[in-house]
Amino acid sequence: MIKLTIAFFVLLIFSNSTQAQLEVSDTIFLALNNEIFWGSSSELAFNDYPEDFDMAGYSDYGKYGSRNLGDNDISTCWAEGSESDGSGEYILMTVPINTATLRIRNGFQKNENLFYANNRPKTAVLEVFACYQPSGYLTESHNGFFISEALTSTTLNLEDVFGFQDINLSISWANISESLSKSKLFDEDRVILKLKIQDVFKGTKYNDACISDINLVPAPYYEETIDQHGLIKLSANKTDTLFYESDHIYQVIDISPDAKWIIFILMPSDIENSRVETIYKLYNTKKEQFIENTEFAEMYGFIKKDNVLYLEGSDKDFNDISVCLEDLN
Repeated sequence: MIKLTIAFFVLLIFSNSTQAQLEVSDTIFLALNNEIFWGSSSELAFNDYPEDFDMAGYSDYGKYGSRNLGDNDISTCWAEGSESDGSGEYILMTVPINTATLRIRNGFQKNENLFYANNRPKTAVLEVFACYQPSGYLTESHNGFFISEALTSTTLNLEDVFGFQDINLSISWANISESLSKSKLFDEDRVILKLKIQDVFKGTKYNDACISDINLVPAPYYEETIDQHGLIKLSANKTDTLFYESDHIYQVIDISPDAKWIIFILMPSDIENSRVETIYKLYNTKKEQFIENTEFAEMYGFIKKDNVLYLEGSDKDFNDISVCLEDLN
């Protein structure tokens, strides 16, 4: 077999904007499949193509191209095309902000023989990049993106198992969203992930590292019920009612950037025939329960100081107060 190393068109550009804290660092071209843009450092190529074959536009679309990662088909895979065991090779993909989990079919999972015959990633470094897609910046097969320097980095450990495995992303999306909101250049609703292989489970026959599929699992989000009597949690293909009280109306005042905390105003349902007393309630979505705190007579909202999240409000004497939310856990 001939192995093809993908040569990305790389252009180093720096933003002249003094307002944006994030600057353009690089340019990449990615190929679309199933609403996600994909790319890779290399891919396995076949000797079906002569050496002088024009490979422009072929990368990511080949039999072992990165677009296969988004087709949810075990008979296809991405296979890197380096001369090594795959260490140092990487894939790129666009993901929405607040993606909670990568659901991965590690290795080539067409059958168990091919799974164990090829290398499977064991550990990988995951980096997050801000991105934006300039208008008209594309080719017939790829879309161009400007990206920032890496915003964060973490190490992932993959299991050597046949079938899907869930990799929970320990990414501070609230901090990333805050950085993106200060930039007038980059997208605020999506980023680019780079998954770089560090080590592999060795194959019994081939020295190519493979991944069959990657699916995205978004972080759960929260909504009031239509009648404002409760709160529901919406996650992948699932809706849970966290609480519901027909005798009261719960009005959302503020939600923390990490969606861990919600401030409600509690009112009786029969307002016309009731004496209305404004009651503030603090809800923790991780614990799925209200957190009692007698210090606050009124809650204003959430504020971050030195990367620490605080609840601000006033006491019964109308004095402004602020409490670190970590102290309320």
